[in-house]
Amino acid sequence: MPAYEDFPALFRAADANSLKGQRRYLLATKFQLGALVAAAALGVFSWQVNGADVAAAASVVAFCTAVVTEVYLLKERPDRIWYEGRAVAESAKTLTWRYMVGGSPMGSEETSSDAAADLLLTRFVEIESDVEAAWLVPDGGAPEQVTTGMTRVRQLPLDERRAIYLRERIENQREWYGTKSRWNERRSTMWALALTALELLGVCAGVAKVTGVIDVDLLGVCAALAAGGTAWVQTKQHKTLAVAYAVARHELATIAFRAQQPVTEAEWATFVANAEDAVSREHTLWRASHM
Repeated sequence: MPAYEDFPALFRAADANSLKGQRRYLLATKFQLGALVAAAALGVFSWQVNGADVAAAASVVAFCTAVVTEVYLLKERPDRIWYEGRAVAESAKTLTWRYMVGGSPMGSEETSSDAAADLLLTRFVEIESDVEAAWLVPDGGAPEQVTTGMTRVRQLPLDERRAIYLRERIENQREWYGTKSRWNERRSTMWALALTALELLGVCAGVAKVTGVIDVDLLGVCAALAAGGTAWVQTKQHKTLAVAYAVARHELATIAFRAQQPVTEAEWATFVANAEDAVSREHTLWRASHM
């Protein structure tokens, strides 16, 4: 059973940097949207201290904070580190699985282990040439691109490689898609209800202001909250991901059912290639929706 450390240094570096970029991008986006909402809320009130409007000054500071955050996002581009790093990681992972279990074009009958390793390294070099080196900072683990664990799996009999591939690749990926699909569906529903509630609250605040019940302009605050929530939902794309992950999970279930059909190395190599194409297809669509 291949462990995380058994995967190539390229995959581990891209995976680690992608996760770091994701955390930074989402944190900065939260910070920016929060600053904009705070600026809108502070603009509603007036707090005079020694002739100066402290609330207005705080609103200006909040706007400046949002501007600084936007400059950071444009300059550092953590979103690109996230997307491109994930693309490299997934490309390296699918090539690694093809090498380990004998999938085309690195099937056991198509090429020798040495030739397959050379082809794998060539593909890695091609992947690395398409991204900035700064996005592939090593994770501090083993530097090997073809690890002992990978070679050990490749040398196993077909039935054992099949079992490992089904358990560690197909079933794990299917479970991940199922879990993420359900999680995103719940978040989509939660945000839809929250935004609807904010919009209704805005209507009530507007009516109250028009009728003179209150003299505070809460309508602007509700509008800012709703706009911020909408921007966050568009960033996370919960509904889109829920559907995409559900489709991918069902496709993997079909792949798992057909995994017992190949009986020769050539048939198995073709099966693995088709399975990896299916896994990669979902990620390609995800990446396209984020670029």
